[in-house]
Amino acid sequence: MAILDQEIRRGFRYVTPYKRRLAIILAVNLAGTALALYIPFLTRSLVDDALLGQDSDALVRIVGLFAAVTVASFVLNFVSGMRYTRVSAEILFDMRLTVYRHLQRLSPRFFARTPLGEIMSRLNNDVSEIQRVLADAALAWLGNVAFLAGTVGMLLWLDWRLFLAAAALLPPAIWAIVRYRRRLVVRVRVMRERSASIGAFLIETLGGVRLVAASNAGEREAERFRRRNDSFVAALMRMQRLSYLAGGLPALLLSASTAVVFLYGGSRVIDGAVTLGTFTAFMAYQIRLIGPVQGLMGLYTGLGSARVSLRRVHELLDEPVEVAEAAEPVALGPVRGEIVFEDVSCGHGRGGAVLEDFRLTIPPGEIVALTGPSGSGKSTVADLIVRHLDPDRGRVLLDGTDLRHIALAELRAQVALVDQAAIVFNTSILANVRYARPDADTEEVMRAVERAGLGAFVTALPDGLDTLVGERGQALSAGERQRVAIARALLADPAVLVLDEATSALDAATEAQVVGAYREAMRGRTTVLITHREELLRVADRVVLVGG
Repeated sequence: MAILDQEIRRGFRYVTPYKRRLAIILAVNLAGTALALYIPFLTRSLVDDALLGQDSDALVRIVGLFAAVTVASFVLNFVSGMRYTRVSAEILFDMRLTVYRHLQRLSPRFFARTPLGEIMSRLNNDVSEIQRVLADAALAWLGNVAFLAGTVGMLLWLDWRLFLAAAALLPPAIWAIVRYRRRLVVRVRVMRERSASIGAFLIETLGGVRLVAASNAGEREAERFRRRNDSFVAALMRMQRLSYLAGGLPALLLSASTAVVFLYGGSRVIDGAVTLGTFTAFMAYQIRLIGPVQGLMGLYTGLGSARVSLRRVHELLDEPVEVAEAAEPVALGPVRGEIVFEDVSCGHGRGGAVLEDFRLTIPPGEIVALTGPSGSGKSTVADLIVRHLDPDRGRVLLDGTDLRHIALAELRAQVALVDQAAIVFNTSILANVRYARPDADTEEVMRAVERAGLGAFVTALPDGLDTLVGERGQALSAGERQRVAIARALLADPAVLVLDEATSALDAATEAQVVGAYREAMRGRTTVLITHREELLRVADRVVLVGG
């Protein structure tokens, strides 16, 4: 329980920047609550003075006052509720943005071991659940507490004996909700995990839909989907059953207290101990008392769900950042492009190092081709140069400076990496090529496209550079996606270009055209070619066997 409470305390750090706006919202909400508290009291005057006293003027006056107070209370609660919804959305965006930025700093090792569906579930579903609790319940909690305190005070003032009779069933109601909420926290976490499993399954299978279709595996995957969904539904039903018990049983007990009030209060009216107006006002408060109590109990249950979601979000934020920004980064100055690996060892957390005591010096302007068997660490070399990873031992130097001492933004402005799996966003070719240099004009983009061997293709398109490429670039072929990525790197005009099997999806003619562009673009610049292709190996000044 202490751990869960700690999650709530950690969550409050996102609230602190908004404390002034929240204080104003709270003041408006309390004003609306105070007016709402006055409304039931008017029923005593309505019954005793206007109805039983047969006073028409009093009737008109009390009804007018009732209408005015009701409208004013509604307006104040509406304003505070809308303002709070806006603030809560901003608070939760801050949380989601913090997680998103943290994810951007995590190494490929984290993403290799964590399903994307699990990450998306925490970033979207869990943060949304926290927002739901905050938006729907937190402000209501403040209003409910204030209304509950005021109502209890009025009930005690109207008839303390009747209040004690009505409150007799409150302790067992509180006991029931405490008992079931503890079990509900466990059920909520299991349900979240099952939901995340469905998300991971859908992302994986829809991403490989062509393989599923080609393998006649549609029904098998549908059956796997059904089993995961059945598991989720079973967890959902167990959670919902406990949720009903946690909220329904206390509500049933509180409703039973109304019968007690009718019986005992009615007898006191008959005996003449209280007036009919007082009893009517008491009943009006009693009926309104049930709502805040049930609301607070529902919030208590909702907090259990929010705590689970907060813990899942904080588990992402607690993932260590392996590639940290230097506290006092060293300014590079003009970059010559010398790359040095000094006794570098690096692994991927699967046992054993992929690179072991790796040494390599690449003078400025040299084109070096790295080749070797699959799994020998060639792509790890690329990740180390652009600093997606840091070595477990040893150093990687750029112009004699350890990469760990260089500001990441400055390093990545000077080093461009083109992966085998070219990343293309669901936007235009223009926006994709200009991604690394948003300030580049259209002419510069077109020159980079032509140098990447994509000029004729783009010119033939009806929308040219404005052509949309679709989700993950599915409107393009694999080779066209690679050329878009190559054009992006050429537009960035880096001092060091790292090509990790960047022409693997190109045909021989296009590869020859792109290689020709490389010769021109990288003349006098450092280039690292990770490849098995003979055309690229012939371009290199030197070929280095990795892991051989």
